[in-house]
Amino acid sequence: MISDLLHGIAMEENIPVLGFGPASAMADERPGHRPDDLLPGAQSLVCFGLPVPRGVYQMPAYGLETTWRSQNLHYRRLDTLSLRFTALLEESGAKAVPIYGCMPLGMDHKGMIVGYLNQVRMGEVTGIGVIGRNGLLLNSRYGSRLMLGGVLTTVVLPARRYPENEEPGCPPDCRICVDACPVGAILPDRKQVRIMGCLQHTARTHAMSRLKFLLLRAFDPRAAANYMSRTSFDENTFHVCSKCVALCPYGESGKDDLDP
Repeated sequence: MISDLLHGIAMEENIPVLGFGPASAMADERPGHRPDDLLPGAQSLVCFGLPVPRGVYQMPAYGLETTWRSQNLHYRRLDTLSLRFTALLEESGAKAVPIYGCMPLGMDHKGMIVGYLNQVRMGEVTGIGVIGRNGLLLNSRYGSRLMLGGVLTTVVLPARRYPENEEPGCPPDCRICVDACPVGAILPDRKQVRIMGCLQHTARTHAMSRLKFLLLRAFDPRAAANYMSRTSFDENTFHVCSKCVALCPYGESGKDDLDP
């Protein structure tokens, strides 16, 4: 089965979490960012994740720099893996497209920067996690630290996830991420983040003119998204805040009790 071949690649590449789910579960996404908008006849989603090591977020010195570098390296590997999965699906006779982790970007009708397809929702639909109050995917082993890659395909894949975990979601009274956000960008009741407020605070990029971006955003949103994709990711952007990830306690209990 194709799903077994995909799982085999995941094991070979040491991908710790992988899931398959129906593309129809994302038919209610915003226009232009639905599975059928990217691949007519889409039937299945493939989503997988790589965790940034917990210790990276706990470093008392050079933590921001190490987080930045770790995320950049993961984005490249995730995108390469998405291409490998896509190639396998096409060799098997299906149509498929990669869903990359960070760029290129789109812009919705409200002028908000968005991915081509919402990977956090992909992670939830494929069962590898649940969306938390911080708007991120929560996984019982890796908490909020998973970075995601994905594929959209016309082949019908059985709904499966590896490993099989139950995800209870955020504890009822936990507001650690909400209270820690320096710009109040987390909307816990909606399980969303005001992405522009977050980016304006945390993203530092020397290669992009903010004035040019704002002008393009006002008159040509697609050009604005393309400009941002070309100039403000990978090594070009330094993020000064990851508190919603670093302070999230989900999935972290018991991890320091391993035998030496």
